[in-house]
Amino acid sequence: MRRLFDTAREGIADFVEQRDDLLMLAACAADDLPIALKLLRDVEQATETDVYFISADSFISPASFVSVAVDRFREEHRLACEGLAAEGLPVFPPLPETLSDARQPPAERLRELICFARTLVPREGGHRLVWAMFPQEIADRPAYLNLVSSFIPRAGIKPWMRGLRLIFRDEAEPQQRARQFTEAPRVRVNRVDFGPEAVAASLEEEVADEDLSVEERMQSLFTLASLDTAHNRIADALARYKVLLGHYQQSENQLMQALVMNGIGDVYQRNEDLGRAQRWYECAITPALAAQVPVVLATLAKALGDVAYKLGQYAEAEQYYDNWDKLAGHMLDAESKARALEWRGLCQEQQGAYVRATRSWEDAATLSRNTELPAFLKTNLEHLRRVYPRLRRRDKLAAVEAELKRLEREEVSA
Repeated sequence: MRRLFDTAREGIADFVEQRDDLLMLAACAADDLPIALKLLRDVEQATETDVYFISADSFISPASFVSVAVDRFREEHRLACEGLAAEGLPVFPPLPETLSDARQPPAERLRELICFARTLVPREGGHRLVWAMFPQEIADRPAYLNLVSSFIPRAGIKPWMRGLRLIFRDEAEPQQRARQFTEAPRVRVNRVDFGPEAVAASLEEEVADEDLSVEERMQSLFTLASLDTAHNRIADALARYKVLLGHYQQSENQLMQALVMNGIGDVYQRNEDLGRAQRWYECAITPALAAQVPVVLATLAKALGDVAYKLGQYAEAEQYYDNWDKLAGHMLDAESKARALEWRGLCQEQQGAYVRATRSWEDAATLSRNTELPAFLKTNLEHLRRVYPRLRRRDKLAAVEAELKRLEREEVSA
């Protein structure tokens, strides 16, 4: 998957470095937007000369979109001036008054803002202004593309465009893009794709790439096996895990052996083959103990508890969940500890050990209060409300019911 990120990052960096194109339209799904923004920041941090303005504000209408951009730039301008003043350096000139006039045509106002920003970039030293707008949402795509297309240099590069790179996000698939971009001069059309198919294809390439080290290729194969498991491709997942297990046994990598065996157990558990799942999870314990990585041990303890519970092996499941509780406490993982205590209590309830069960749920409720986990608190209080009557604990039942009512009121008012 590293290759996929590298290719996308290089596509942005190459556009910034080249001298022919002014504008890049980057098709990017909303789910991939955080990654795209991270790549932009990576490219920004790799240079000491270029100046970046990056925004991710939603596009509702041209006027509101530009107004938000002006406000955001005004705030960045203010902070920059404060920093310069604190160092005893001359501050930037103020923004033109005309930028405050929302009655201007949005395209002209945005162009004026970009031109002003360009004047703040030093003329010498090869400095460039990279203006990137990646809206989280594009509510009116035709209006958005109309605004973006106003920056196409149909009449050639103008003086204000020199040293400038414009990058705009488009949410559509490449084949749906408007022709004014695909056939326009000095415009680059690109796609930033981190969807499941693109990720899988990139991983397949890495697995087959003999220029990579064996360990790098095995890591890509492990990720592919995990994706196969998530998409219930049983045969593919098991075939990949078999290759991985052989490799990591040969290289005596105990941690990866445990992770691969856990992955095989997950494949069987997802398909309700609980006997095989349990055997593979149990096999993973030995290399996991040798590796001594708490999070892997905790993952196995939970998985073994889940399988034992489904099989009706409640005493064994109780012990596994108790181990999960201890490991979660060691890792200071409050959420996992609350879950472990809850499930330990459910195992105890199934065995008729109601006093032990209430202690588990009381501990989980106390932890949830102290760490502000209201959803877990409510769940464990509901368990207590169910079992307290069996123990004739009317006093505690009344307190639990009162707390549940309070939580319900808070949910409504939130």
